[in-house]
Amino acid sequence: MAARQPRAASAPKAQLPEPGWAKVQKVQLIRREIREVLAPSALELLFKYGELVIEAGPELGRGRRAPGQRFYATVMVTVDLRRCAAHFCEPADVATADKLAELMLGSARVRQKLVVLARGELARLAGVPAAQLLVEIDHHVRSEGPRVFIDGDAMVSLETAREASKR
Repeated sequence: MAARQPRAASAPKAQLPEPGWAKVQKVQLIRREIREVLAPSALELLFKYGELVIEAGPELGRGRRAPGQRFYATVMVTVDLRRCAAHFCEPADVATADKLAELMLGSARVRQKLVVLARGELARLAGVPAAQLLVEIDHHVRSEGPRVFIDGDAMVSLETAREASKR
């Protein structure tokens, strides 16, 4: 009879760690996040290719210019992304227009650009140099297809303009 060969010892079974909650040893000091912002140079390019309409006039119900009289302007800019698509990496589509509208909505840069656009017409109506005006503006942004619509409502009063000229 042939001698029986001893069997190779089987490998020991690995022990799995007991399930449980990991204990935090350290707290993250700096939280990292990804933010999307509209680049200032892109904003300038969008306004360059946008169609601009400014309508302005004095407050209704007032006669000639008087202290406290207010002057209003509506600044409307329509940007069709297809007109400037060659300048951007992103496609000129509905999704890009929606994202632009979202980024522009609370943007101080967009607000300031609208103030610059309205300032000249408001100064002409108020009869003061444009540099002396303090212009308040509220803007709204929406998109429709590949187009972005920016509407700003601007206001300045003669009293505010005189206060600015004393500075």
